[in-house]
Amino acid sequence: MERLINIDRRIIFVFIFFGTLVPLLYPTPFPIEPSKEVRSTYEEFERVAKLNDPAVLLSYSYGASTEPEIQPMVVAILRHCFANDIKVVGICLWPEASGLAQPAMEAIAAEYGKTYGEDYAFMGYKPGLQAVIINMGQNFHDAFPKDTRGTPVGEIALTSNINSLTDFDFIFDFASGDSIEYWWIPYGKREVPFAGGCTAVMAPDLYPFLQSGQLKGLLGGLVGAAEYEALIDHPESATAGMSAQSITHLIIIAFILFGNLAYFATRRGA
Repeated sequence: MERLINIDRRIIFVFIFFGTLVPLLYPTPFPIEPSKEVRSTYEEFERVAKLNDPAVLLSYSYGASTEPEIQPMVVAILRHCFANDIKVVGICLWPEASGLAQPAMEAIAAEYGKTYGEDYAFMGYKPGLQAVIINMGQNFHDAFPKDTRGTPVGEIALTSNINSLTDFDFIFDFASGDSIEYWWIPYGKREVPFAGGCTAVMAPDLYPFLQSGQLKGLLGGLVGAAEYEALIDHPESATAGMSAQSITHLIIIAFILFGNLAYFATRRGA
C-alpha cells in the first residue's frame, strides 16, 4: 500500500500516454447521445435542405490554437450541407481561418463532386470584424467585391444574386473568440436564422442566447462536433477524440480510487 501511495508519477504519465494514443489509432466509439442544442442545429440545416435553391453562409472566426475543437465541426457541417445539396458561401473574420477553412471546403466539396462557383464559393478574409458584418447586411458585393481567386462576386453564379445577409437561408459561425455574442448577434443576425459552434470553454456563456432564441443551435467543443458526427452518421476525428478523452478520464478516476484506497488502508494499519 505504501508503494501505491508513493507511485512514480511517470507511471501515471505512461498510462495517460497509451490511454490517449491507442483510441486515436484504433478508435473504439463510446455511445454518443446528441444534445438538444446540437440536434437543433442539425434540424436547421435539414430545414434549409427542403427549400428551393438553398444557400447558407459559413463564417470562420477561429485559428490554429482552437483547430482541434473547431475543425471537426467545420468538416461535419460541410458534409451535411453538400450531402443535401445546400450551397455554401464561406467568409473569414479571423486572418488565420483562411488557411484552415479553404482546404476543408475544397476537400469536402471534391468528396461530394461539387463545383466551385455553383455549389460553393470562398470569399476569404476581410478585416473589420463588426464593420464587415454591418457591410454585408447592407451590400454583400460591397463587403466582398471578389473571391479568393480574384473573380468578382457578381460574376460567380452562386453569389451573383446574393445582395445582403437576408438572401441567405441560414448563417453559422465557427468561433474561437467572441464573434457570436459581440459581432453576429448584435449586428448581423437580423431575421436570418443563426447558430454557431465554439470551444468548450465558451459554450456556457452562450446558453442565454439559446434560451432567448437568438441562437437556433450550438455546438460546444469537441463533444459538440462528435454529437454532430453521430447525427450525420459519419464518425471521424471528433468521435475518435472523445474516445481518447473518455478513456483517459477513466484512467485518472482509477488512479484516484486506488490512491484513496491505499491511503485509508495505511491509516487503518497504523
